[in-house]
Amino acid sequence: MKRHLLVVILLIASFLIVVVTPFCLAAEEFKLEPGFVRLDNGKDLTGWYGSTWSGNDTRNTDGWSVVDGAIHLDYRAAKNHLFSKRAYSRNAIIRLQFRAAKAADSGLNVHGKQFQVRDYVNSLPDTQKYAPPCKPPGQWNEMEFDVTAGVAVVKLNGKVIERAWKIGDEGDRTLGLQREMGDFDFRRIRLKEKK
Repeated sequence: MKRHLLVVILLIASFLIVVVTPFCLAAEEFKLEPGFVRLDNGKDLTGWYGSTWSGNDTRNTDGWSVVDGAIHLDYRAAKNHLFSKRAYSRNAIIRLQFRAAKAADSGLNVHGKQFQVRDYVNSLPDTQKYAPPCKPPGQWNEMEFDVTAGVAVVKLNGKVIERAWKIGDEGDRTLGLQREMGDFDFRRIRLKEKK
């Protein structure tokens, strides 16, 4: 009887692995939207450089790596921020996913101006207003900046959190990921120039 039960359990487990796993993996597959260029490659830091917040190349990416397809920030080991080598205009759409550790605090440098990216659920009062659409620490959030003439509509998980956020005036500054407090992951960072 015990042997028969073990065989049945193994058959059910095998079935679940063969049939269910591909559907779970398909849910994680990412397809780049038409017209977008991906800034991260999910494998290494090609296309990125360690930098001061002002965008000066330090040639130091310590603390930044790629783990499970995402750019990972180990804030204790990092000494610098990370900037993309790809320039973009003041009329573009920037999309990315981020995952914050509990109470982690980072930011995006958008043409020289910082937009706070945090665990908004456990954040400081100045960004607590972004908490309602934010997922709990450790879960992926989708963020979008739809920039027209230097002014962005910012969405978090499909909900507008800023209707007219002015980006920076430094057009030569690329997109930067901030090293501040707490571990962070960024992935599927993509850009589309608007016509």
